Amino acid sequence: MPADLSKPMAPSSFYLEVADIVKDEQSVFKSVSIPQYSPKVQGGQQAIGTTKGGKTIWQVNAAGFEGLFKIDCVCIASGDGGSTSKLMYDWFKKCLPTSNGGEGKWASSKKSGSITAYDTDGKEVAKWEFAEAWPSKYKCADLDVTADSYIEETFTITCEKFNRTV
Repeated sequence: MPADLSKPMAPSSFYLEVADIVKDEQSVFKSVSIPQYSPKVQGGQQAIGTTKGGKTIWQVNAAGFEGLFKIDCVCIASGDGGSTSKLMYDWFKKCLPTSNGGEGKWASSKKSGSITAYDTDGKEVAKWEFAEAWPSKYKCADLDVTADSYIEETFTITCEKFNRTV
């Protein structure tokens, strides 16, 4: 049976939630990336035999996945203490080593969360959950008097577990 595309997922309809950080309806993100899975493959360069007609058989064994998962999320910068950008930055600062001006509470500040996608009617159609996550990178847009948009802040969230659950 063919897929029903009458209610496709809209890439502009999503919500990012991070436990105890970003968790209410007022949190706003401009964009969020879904990590890509890159399996480690062993033996991929080794021929193990040949068949009739000279077809070579290659040994390929999956050996888990490569490294940690990374999610980039972008929000509009705001000086409001309750804004998404400020809450995310406070979490980043909490995880940052004290030698870099942070609080050095990386291990105790890991969080779980989710990214939920909605169809064109606002119905939840996909959900990705992550765990053991922390903000590992921060980037603020350049300040420019000729700019015609708001300042954006990009946070990279690194997580140890990432799975689609819906």
